[in-house]
Amino acid sequence: MEPKLKVEKKLFFPSMIILLAVIIAVATNLELLQTSMGAIYENCISSFGWLFIFADICCLLFSVWLMFGRYKDVRLGGPDCKPVFSSLSWAGMMFTTSCGGWLVVYGFLEPIYCASQNAIVTGENIARSYELGQLYAHFHWGSNAWAIYVPISIAIGYVLYNRKGHEATVSAGISSVTPQNRWGKLLGVVVDVIAICSAVFAPVISIGTGMPLLTALVQNIFGVPDAYKATIHIVILFIWVAIFGTSVYLGLNKGIKKLSNFNVSAAFIFMGIIGLFVGLIQVFSSEINTAGLFVQDIIRLSTFTDPYGNGGFVKGWTFSYWACYFVYMPLMGVFNAKISKGRTLRQIAFGQLILCTLGCWVAMGTFGNFAVKAQMSGSVDVAGFLANGDEAGAIIALINTLPMSTIFMVVLLAIAFIFLATTMDSSAFAAAEMTAVQTGSDNLAPRWLRVVWAAVAAIIAFIVVQLGGAKAVRSVCYIAGLPLAVIVFFIMYAVYKMLKMDYRRKSKVPFVPEENDEIEKIRNVEEKT
Repeated sequence: MEPKLKVEKKLFFPSMIILLAVIIAVATNLELLQTSMGAIYENCISSFGWLFIFADICCLLFSVWLMFGRYKDVRLGGPDCKPVFSSLSWAGMMFTTSCGGWLVVYGFLEPIYCASQNAIVTGENIARSYELGQLYAHFHWGSNAWAIYVPISIAIGYVLYNRKGHEATVSAGISSVTPQNRWGKLLGVVVDVIAICSAVFAPVISIGTGMPLLTALVQNIFGVPDAYKATIHIVILFIWVAIFGTSVYLGLNKGIKKLSNFNVSAAFIFMGIIGLFVGLIQVFSSEINTAGLFVQDIIRLSTFTDPYGNGGFVKGWTFSYWACYFVYMPLMGVFNAKISKGRTLRQIAFGQLILCTLGCWVAMGTFGNFAVKAQMSGSVDVAGFLANGDEAGAIIALINTLPMSTIFMVVLLAIAFIFLATTMDSSAFAAAEMTAVQTGSDNLAPRWLRVVWAAVAAIIAFIVVQLGGAKAVRSVCYIAGLPLAVIVFFIMYAVYKMLKMDYRRKSKVPFVPEENDEIEKIRNVEEKT
C-alpha cells in the first residue's frame, strides 16, 4: 500500500505561482518576455560566464577526489547496503534523463556547428576545423558536463540514506553548512523553490530543440503538409503525456527504468548502424584522434573564457551549455540520489564521469562523423542548413542519404520521442520528491503528486510549443543557472563536512547520527588539537 504523504505547502505553492507567472507571461506578452529575458541573460553571461567555468572546474576536481580519495568506498545506505538497480539500468537512467532530445540533434550537428565558428577555424584548413569541431562537441558532452551532477547526487543521497534524512531536496543536501535558525530555513525555502522551478522548466530546453525534429520526421514519414504542423504538435504532446504520465505514475522500477532500458538499447543499436555506414575505421580513427586532442587540450578547454575577444563562441556554446547543466542539476541530483542507494561514492562519480561520458562520445563518434562525412563529400550541405537555422532539415537530409531512409526516420523518431519522454517523467518525479512531506528515506512521493507535476510539465510544453516561447523560457532557465552555480559550492563543502564528521581520520567506521551531541563536540575539539 502506498504511504500516505502530504504536500510541503511552503515549497509547492510558491513554485506553482512562479511557474504560473512565467506561463502567463509567455501567453500574454511573449515578445516582451523574450526581449527582456534575452537582455538579462546576455548581461549575466557577459559578467558571470567565468563563474560557470570556475564552478564546473571545481565540480570536476571534487568528483575526481571523490572517486580516488579516502572516502571513495563510502556507500550510500551503509557498508552492507546493496544496489537497488543493476549497473546497466542505473547508468541508463542517468544517461537518458540528462540527454533528452539534445543528444539526438546535436550528436549530428554540433561538430559542424563548432567547425563553422570563426573563433575556432581562423587560420586553419578545413580538415583541422573538423577535428576541432569534434573536439569541442566531445568536450561539451564530456566529463566536465557530467561532473556538475556528481556533488548534488551524493549530497542528497548521503543525507537520505546515511544520515537518515527524510527530504530529497537541495536544502537538505546543504543543511550541514547553513544556519539552523529562521533565516537559514528561509534560505532553504528559496533554494528549494529555485530547484523545483529549474527541474520543471529544464525539459523545456530539450523540447525547444527536439520538437522541430520530431515534427519534420512525422511530416516526411507520413507526407503531412506544413498547414498541419499545429495538429502534429498536439498529437505529439498527447502521446508524450500518455507515455511519461504512465511512466511516472508507475514509478522507478515499473515505469522509468523500463522506458530508459528500452531507450538505451534502441539508441545504441541505432548509433552502431550509423557507425557502420560511416565506416568503423573512420569512426575509430576519429575517436582516437579526438581523445588525443582532448587529453592535450583539456586544461585550455576547461578554462577558456576569451577575455580579450568578443566571446562570441564561448558565450554561445560553453557558457550556455554549463548554464543549462546547472539548471538540470537539481533534477539530476534528486533523481540520481533516489536510484543510487547501495552505490559507493566512487561508483557514483565513475558512472557519471566515465559511463555517461562514453555514451555521449559514442553518439558524437557515430552521428557526428556521419554528418562530417556527408559535408566533406558534398552529399549534404549541413553547414548550409545550419546557416539558415534549419537543424531539422539538416538531419532529414542526412537520413535521406541512407538506404531505406523511411525506416531509419521511424527509428529516429521513436528514439528522440522516448528520450524526451524520459527527461519529462524524471522531471515530474524529481519535482514530486522535492514537494512531498516524506517520513522515510525509502518512501516515494505519492502517485497523485507525480501525476500533478507531469500534468504541469505537459501544460508548459503545450503552451511553449504552440506559442513559440521556447527561446524565452530557455533564457529564464539559463538565468536560473547562475544562483545554482553559486549553490554548488555550498553543496561540495557540505559533502566534505559530512564525510569528515562521520568518519574518523584513520577509521572507516561511520559516525551514527543518533549519537550524543557531546561526542560531536569532543571530536571537534580533538580535530582542532
